[in-house]
Amino acid sequence: MSEDHFARLKEITNKVFPNEINLLTNYDGWEDSIDLRGKNLKVSIIEENSEFDYKLRFSDERGLNVIIPCLGIEYLNEYRNGDHIIIEIYSYIYEGIARITIKGEEITIQHSDKDKDYSVLINQAKACQICTAMKEVEAIIGYNNGNLDADIMFIAEAPGPKGADVTGIPLQGDATGNNFDKLLSFTRWKRSDIYITNAVLCCPTDDTGKVRKPTKHEIQNCHPYLARIIDLVNPKVIVTLGKKALEALKSIENHQIILKEDVASYTKWNNRWVYPLYHPSPQVINTKTRTMEQQRTDFKQLEHNYHKRIIKGLDPISYQKKEM
Repeated sequence: MSEDHFARLKEITNKVFPNEINLLTNYDGWEDSIDLRGKNLKVSIIEENSEFDYKLRFSDERGLNVIIPCLGIEYLNEYRNGDHIIIEIYSYIYEGIARITIKGEEITIQHSDKDKDYSVLINQAKACQICTAMKEVEAIIGYNNGNLDADIMFIAEAPGPKGADVTGIPLQGDATGNNFDKLLSFTRWKRSDIYITNAVLCCPTDDTGKVRKPTKHEIQNCHPYLARIIDLVNPKVIVTLGKKALEALKSIENHQIILKEDVASYTKWNNRWVYPLYHPSPQVINTKTRTMEQQRTDFKQLEHNYHKRIIKGLDPISYQKKEM
């Protein structure tokens, strides 16, 4: 077993966006095969004790989670085809061997000063224990958030318990994430073009483990991390998704933006534009607080303003506000 192979596996879990995963296990003469396909696939290492003793978790957009206890990597091979990468991993499992084939796109990380600063920020956020209710929860922040040079930054409320808290990718893996992906597909942007984060970086739950909204105190605790993320990425437009994200911005620098009155309009804030939208959650859409059709228009107007005006140095147009 090579230490380099294990180090590469850890890179893969952080830097590769899979679109297809095949897991073939062979134990005691029996073979089982599982195929995972779609947009929201994720490979992650959990419960790592050492390079010889850890678990691999595979998840997809259906909510399927497969966990494989591993006793080390026997072999790893890679093939490249343009921007796509195919990775084969052979790993010991209890009483057998697993062959894992991953196909997807890999993020290329340049070790610039920005990347070094971001690595420090990631480590500090993941080690943060300021919020009593979330001391045992790890912050969702990393290179899976998107492009560090993005002109467009989305800020949602908090990682979802069935989404980002499982996949490690903001707005991915649950119904809200699926809605966001649909809305993004109406534009020419991909996740690799934008940056996504949350007002609170950890998934907030109550004493029973049930998810809840982050408190004002928790948003206040987390706002220094958000401020550093905004300064680091330096987007031209910040798209807030829901009231909590607007509240978080107010903790950094005050504003008078009210979601219901200012939805899908532009306000200058902290030397950049803020474009407040409703959260793409099923609750918002199903109650018709902001329908999918309205949100689709919001995204298309955002893209139109960006390409036709903002990147040319022109002020964006705030389209006529509609009564909710």
